[in-house]
Amino acid sequence: MGWALGIFVALSAALYAYTLWFGARVEAAHPPLGDFVEVAGAKLHYVDRGEGVPVVLVHGASGNLLDFATSIMDEIAKDHRVIAFDRPGHGWSERPDIDDVHDPAVQARLINEALTKLGVGKHVLLGHSWGGAVAMAYALNHPDDLLGVIPLAGATFPWQGGVAWYHGIVQTPVVGGYFLRTLMVPAGQQLSGPGVIGNFYPDTAPENYAETIGLNLLFRPGNFRNNSVDVSNLKTALIEQSKRYPEIRVPTIIIHGGGDRSVGFTIHSEPLHAAIDGSELIRLRGTGHMPHYANPDFVLDAIARLARGETPRAGLTIVEKDQAFAARSN
Repeated sequence: MGWALGIFVALSAALYAYTLWFGARVEAAHPPLGDFVEVAGAKLHYVDRGEGVPVVLVHGASGNLLDFATSIMDEIAKDHRVIAFDRPGHGWSERPDIDDVHDPAVQARLINEALTKLGVGKHVLLGHSWGGAVAMAYALNHPDDLLGVIPLAGATFPWQGGVAWYHGIVQTPVVGGYFLRTLMVPAGQQLSGPGVIGNFYPDTAPENYAETIGLNLLFRPGNFRNNSVDVSNLKTALIEQSKRYPEIRVPTIIIHGGGDRSVGFTIHSEPLHAAIDGSELIRLRGTGHMPHYANPDFVLDAIARLARGETPRAGLTIVEKDQAFAARSN
């Protein structure tokens, strides 16, 4: 028994040392891109580029602002001022010590306070995946600050079932802390590849996608715990939030891939479109959970139209697989 305990302690110490080394290495490879603004006693990391009508980008679960910085951000910045945030406790943003920081409405409030500090006026807001829940909370609670809102493959309604098994482990007292500081990094390294494939399916992820967006920042213990708490509490938050969607009067363009296996089109975007009077729903057939990579022209067009003050084209538009943007716009 003594030797077994000794092996366990030695292995745990080695894994803990590996976690520390891994975190330092990934942080050195992916330092902050932008600046910081303090809200609720915590610093939020953001990138601010371009000039013109402001466009604000909010990333989803398991990600950070690099997901936009490596996809559509440069194109948006050609004609607009674009601001992308690391959500509280993700990427390089600190996590405020406040109640319910995992609630999309609280994160929407924090981002709104940050934008006010930065002197950003009325803007277009795009939220991807988990960030779609933040975008809709923003439209409900801060409508006067918006020119329009775009939930992109947004998680906006409660769903059947639960969340991935490891989220329960992470939040278990004692066991969760041990898992995060010893086993999370090697487990994450094994799961990240299939996770990326599944997130993009049926599309193909760009080469070196995980490295380019700094996906390994997620596997730092604090970041992963924050992500787990956000994901685990989202369904409960959406049960109440979704009841209020008929109140929304902000111009809304909903974009979703019909082949999305991460956030189901029929579970989230169809009922959202039905709930918001005058909303526009764009279904990208054969596209997965990452339309800003697979079909960026449709996303950029929606941003540009709302920034110009155009009224959304109320109703459903179905875009066939591989249909060129020009063909639709004529």
